[in-house]
Amino acid sequence: MSDAIVSVRDVSWRAGNTDVLDRVRLDVRPGEFVAVMGRNGAGKSTLLDIIAGLRAATAGDVLLDGRAVSEQSPIDRARLVAHLPQTIRGDLSVRAEALVLMGRYVHATGWFESADDRAIAADAMRRCDCVQFRDRIVSTLSGGERQRVLLAACFAQRPRVLLLDEPATFLDLDQQLECFTLLRDETRQGMACLAVTHDVNLAATFCSRLTVLAERSVAFDLEAATALDAPEWLHAISPRLAVHPSANGRPWVGYR
Repeated sequence: MSDAIVSVRDVSWRAGNTDVLDRVRLDVRPGEFVAVMGRNGAGKSTLLDIIAGLRAATAGDVLLDGRAVSEQSPIDRARLVAHLPQTIRGDLSVRAEALVLMGRYVHATGWFESADDRAIAADAMRRCDCVQFRDRIVSTLSGGERQRVLLAACFAQRPRVLLLDEPATFLDLDQQLECFTLLRDETRQGMACLAVTHDVNLAATFCSRLTVLAERSVAFDLEAATALDAPEWLHAISPRLAVHPSANGRPWVGYR
């Protein structure tokens, strides 16, 4: 796929004697919102770490905007990719606004943040509904409040690719919907996003593609709009999932 901004080429990764990923291939274009799904241990977080350049693949390579990740400096990658891992220390003793401004460091031209940097950070906090926390120490925030601040820091970075490992973690239901709506809106403006999630209905509603990892590789890569029309892929996640019509006639995944 020549216009892909992320190209995963036969990537494998091994932990000791255990193969976690085996010859994974995946392309993501600008404007795509890809849900990365699968059971625990399927390699979802590992895949995002490799794309971000935080782990070296045992075999294969990742291209970001046509260049191998292994050949890019950390500053080059950070200007292109923002990565929100699954867990981040919660005892950070910095103000929330200062944490969001850290997303601007990669674009810094001097010792201090510019007026543009502060405006971009403020806009990111507004969009992530966390302006009210700007003067709070991060360690005093709840898990959901902290998650919104961390997401704002990713947006302040102004990346072309977002790698988000369970971005709705700790969020209440309304904030989960707000989060995925915001990500969908960003991709419609041309950003590429890969988000690990276990929520099938959120993924099917807001994402453009569903990529399911199983047996150490990509088992399914589906268009989200039609994925529930042929739901056999759900068994790669759980045999207790089944598709039912909702009140408005739209397919919906329920539990058995």
